[in-house]
Amino acid sequence: MKLERILLPLDIRKCPLEVFSVVNGLASHPGATVTLLYVVTLNIAAPEKRVYERLARDAQWYLERLARGCLRPDIATNIRVRFGKPAQEILAEAATGNADLIVLPSYPPSLWSRLFAPILPRVVEQVIRKAPCRVFLASPQDRFDCEDVWGRSGNKTHAGSSQVPSALEREASRVSQAEDAMASTREQCRAVA
Repeated sequence: MKLERILLPLDIRKCPLEVFSVVNGLASHPGATVTLLYVVTLNIAAPEKRVYERLARDAQWYLERLARGCLRPDIATNIRVRFGKPAQEILAEAATGNADLIVLPSYPPSLWSRLFAPILPRVVEQVIRKAPCRVFLASPQDRFDCEDVWGRSGNKTHAGSSQVPSALEREASRVSQAEDAMASTREQCRAVA
């Protein structure tokens, strides 16, 4: 199965860094493109245009930084920021970008949620049901808050910092370990075949 276009929707406030090892493994052949998508949802009356511009600029900055720190350098990356309802915008981006696969992070529900709520969050359920391509459901454990760790993109103290946070460094190490394990497994499968 050759995946050329992979869509990875992310939430910059609870970014699942573990999912990047999955994406790096799936985008293992030359020519693979990963689209990082963030959907801005505003549950207020339509604000001024500058509010949208600022939110889009911040999200773009976070996604670019995540791509540099977590994706292999040989993977082509597209950054997209959309405004609207997450499920609708994820599906629209998958159709527009002609995605072969959507890697959809979904956190395990809390005990309370398991007792009284649906098993899957509504957004995940809608995307799985209506997706124009395959959907890979990733179940990460850790959450990385880009805004909390890196600050806002216009903040000179955080934006100018060249240090990558320790959480991102640890995840980059885990990504390379996972990739080594996947490569070893592929070699074993080829040897058996």
